Amino acid sequence: MIADTDFTYVIDFDGTVTTNDISSELAAYYGGTTYNEIEEKYRRREIPIKEWLRQIVKVLPPDLKSLLSKSLLWAEIRPGFNDFLDHAREMKSTIVIASDGFGFYIEPILDQFNLLEKIDFVYRNDTIISEEGTLKIINPHAHTICPVCGNCKASHVLKSKKAGKPVIYVGDGSNDRFGAFWSDLIWARDRLAEACKKHHIYYSPWNDFYDIIKLEKPVLKDCSDHSLCLPDGRGIKEKYAME
Repeated sequence: MIADTDFTYVIDFDGTVTTNDISSELAAYYGGTTYNEIEEKYRRREIPIKEWLRQIVKVLPPDLKSLLSKSLLWAEIRPGFNDFLDHAREMKSTIVIASDGFGFYIEPILDQFNLLEKIDFVYRNDTIISEEGTLKIINPHAHTICPVCGNCKASHVLKSKKAGKPVIYVGDGSNDRFGAFWSDLIWARDRLAEACKKHHIYYSPWNDFYDIIKLEKPVLKDCSDHSLCLPDGRGIKEKYAME
């Protein structure tokens, strides 16, 4: 067991904390074939996640109360998350949730399962009703010029590392690769695991949060060489722009 340590977990939300991707489920429920077309463009890397959000939000009804109700009904927390949070607190670790989905449902879902008070920071996008009465995505944590991510997860990782705190990244999606590749330890599944394999990045596979409780002590590393982006620079590295 690790004692008297101080490091940060940066954790994706949809498909990681939850067993299901709430943003994608809402989009599929309301979007039908339009959702499928936009999703295919994203999977083919024709559009980045930031553009996916802006296109997809147009298929949702401008009714945040109804959308939140469905989100709360559909949400399932991945096994072991509560125990993991208690363990992380004992280890004096910081818990950061970093999400690049619609965002509005994260705190309510965590609160519904009595988990919100155990989270130190939540960095997410905002979904609001515009003056025209339509839904609009706001990206308060986006890079100033990089067009790829709505929420620059790599910047959250680097913020911790600059403070001298190693980072353990936990995720499942392909967009997690930007933050994960800057991290000192990676727990990956699904598309994030595929990205790690493609780029020959070491990672630990996981099924639930009981796996992540069993960890080695992270050590600060310079990950700039194999990172895909430069949060303190121009964002996405040119050679990875269409990857």
